Formats: sequence, structure tokens, C-alpha cells
Amino acid sequence: MNPVRYEKIKAKQVLNPVKTPAMPFEHSINPYRGCQHGCSFCYARAMHAFLGLNGDDTFQTNILMKENAPEALREQLRKAARSRKGLAGIGRIAIGTATDPYQQAEGRAKLTRGCLEVLTEYPVPLTITTRSPLILRDLDLLRKLPVYAVNISLNTLNRTTWRNFEPGAPSPSKRLETVRALTDAGIPSGIFMAPMLPYITDGRDELEELIAAAAEHGARFVMASYLRLSASDVKVWFFETIRRHYPQLVGKYAGLYASSAYAPREYHDPVRRYVDELLERYGLRDMDEEEEAPRPGERAAAGAAASGRSSGKPLEIAWEPPAGSPGSACGGCAAASAGAAAGASAVASASAAADGGFTGTAGDSASRRGFVGGSSTARQSAGTPGAAQAGAAAAGTAAAAPAKAGTPLALEPDPPPAQLVFSF
Repeated sequence: MNPVRYEKIKAKQVLNPVKTPAMPFEHSINPYRGCQHGCSFCYARAMHAFLGLNGDDTFQTNILMKENAPEALREQLRKAARSRKGLAGIGRIAIGTATDPYQQAEGRAKLTRGCLEVLTEYPVPLTITTRSPLILRDLDLLRKLPVYAVNISLNTLNRTTWRNFEPGAPSPSKRLETVRALTDAGIPSGIFMAPMLPYITDGRDELEELIAAAAEHGARFVMASYLRLSASDVKVWFFETIRRHYPQLVGKYAGLYASSAYAPREYHDPVRRYVDELLERYGLRDMDEEEEAPRPGERAAAGAAASGRSSGKPLEIAWEPPAGSPGSACGGCAAASAGAAAGASAVASASAAADGGFTGTAGDSASRRGFVGGSSTARQSAGTPGAAQAGAAAAGTAAAAPAKAGTPLALEPDPPPAQLVFSF
């Protein structure tokens, strides 16, 4: 098992302005950089590049901890409170936009909790996005704060899919239990059904199973969002995961994301309409419909602009997966033949120029050794995606049977975390 290293850093500020109109908040807080959950589709992998690090396995094995986050936040809020606009000028704060604020490090470091304690002194409306039941530890603080939403990220109930794409994240059943506990505690919470993965998590039965489970566990809303591959680091890593676990889908993904970060509207619009039908059927709202959601007009306009390109012609690839495909409720991850894998790799290589630079493997080993050892010259790509991710995924694939529609999830224990190496 590859060790995970946590390193303390000092932050000049942790309350960062967000000026994108599509975002339903004006500031964000991220007490950590990198995330041990290791989700292969995480767009925040690209942010490691700003630190001179790779977006590969380094993202989940080298976690930077802003040890002074609560103090820096208090100072920023103190100055804001004395400004002409006061705290009203802050707007709304989102915690967990670029990394999970309740990832494994939070259990010991308590940086997120420290920030929440500061916010009780300077109450500003906030939202929190996480995959972890660790948030329940802070119910005492959440009850004191003007929380307008806790978003529990969950895009599938299929245990095999979960292990393939989110090797370090808590199980789907634990996340549903968290929604129920938050709701029972009076904290507005719901499901952030993202990212929806074409042909894998967007089958009709699987979508209904997840939305039905959200309603059963007391979710107030469900927000659905499709996979976005907007950076080369993210795209390379994600395609390696697809090539390893779903080689028969590499060509389809290359076609969907060949010339845009988003799947074409011809593909996702029918799915979105179906999701809307399900939400109405199960008495749930999209977060856009929540009265507390900010700036709905701006969000709608921005969302329409960024919802993906139109190819101008019907897709050759239909949305609804056939029975037995990875995206259907009964779908597992059937082993593909060597010929199919080779064919899929050839399609991906042929599409490299149009596919955002996807030309081969992502790295982990060299960059991990260099970071832990302190060498700034060793942060280079080599090999295939990390052994920690591959090991967890392989173990899950061998041990877990795919979930069936309408079958309650067994509350199995989460996989043990990787070995931790702390630098403090």
C-alpha cells in the first residue's frame, strides 16, 4: 500500500472570491490541496499544476494542509466586517469546491471544523460539499450556522463503479445514511449527482434507483451534472481509468469529448429531461428550484452557455445503454477481450490530437517519490495510474457484485484507508 503524505503549509488567505456567474456562491474555502479520495474524474486535479505538481497520483498521495486556515479566515472576515459593505459584501461561501473538506486528514487536523468555528463568530450563509460522513461530527456547529445546503456527492449506487472511480471515498450506503442524519438534524441536505458518467452511471434504471434512494433518505434536492473534462491532466487520468476498467468504452468517450470539455447536447439533453421526470415523480427538487438558491437567472444563463456544444447532427451513439452494459442497473464490468482492449486503445490514440492531448499513460511513481523525498526535479509522469487506486479498484471488482435496481444496499464496512505518513 502506497503511503499518503500530509504536509503543512501557510496560507495568506483561505476565503477566495469566485466571480464566475454560473457558480451559486461568491467565495470559496478549501482548507486542503489534493484529496485522498482519489476520484479519477475530479476536475481539481488540474489545480495541482499551480503548485508545480502533477494531476496524477500525486493529487491523492500528497495532501497539502493549510494549517493556519482558521486564523487566516478570521482575519479576512474581521476586515470584511469593518468594511463599508460589512459581512453582506461576502455573499455566500462554498466549502469544498476544489477538495473534500472532510477527507481523511480532517479527522485529525480539524481544519474544516476550525473554519466553521470562526464562521459562528462571523455568520455568513454557506454551503458544504463532501462525500464523507465525517461531517456529522460537526453537527453542533452546523446547527448554529446559516447553512443553506449540504451537498453529498454521490453519482452511483453500484459498488463496482464506486470502487473503480472513487477508490478512497466512503461507500454509497454511508453517504445516503449521512443525508438521512443531516436531514433528521434539521440541516438542509441533498445529493450532488455528479459527475454523471456516460454509459456507466446514466442508465435509466440506475438513475431511478439513485433518485429513489435519495428521496427515501430524506434528501431535499438532487443536483445532476454531467462529466466535464476541461483540463488535459484530468482527461489523461480519467481516460486511463476508462481504459483499465471499461476498455470497450474508450472509443465512445473519445467521440463524446473529442472537441469539448462537455458531452454534446444531443447526448445529455434527453438524460436531463428524464432526470427532471424522476425528480417530479419522487417529489424532489433540482437545487436551481430551491428558494434559497442564489441568482437563479444568472445561473440559468451561464448554465445554458456552458452546457455543451451541439454537433448539428444526430449522434450515432444512443443514450440509453442496452441491458448488461456498464451503465445499466444490472451492469457489471465484464472483462473485455484482448482484441477489444487493443482496438479501444487504437481509437484513443487516433483521437489524441482532438482529445485534449490524450496520448498515453498518466504518471504516479516518479512524482510520488520525488515529492516525498523533497526533490523538485522528480515530479514527472511515469507508469500507469497509482497502485493505491488500482489495488482498491481491483479488490472491489473481484469482491463486489453489481447492485440491482430496487435492492437495498447492504451496509458493508468501508475499505481501510491507505497508510498515512504525516509530516507533523
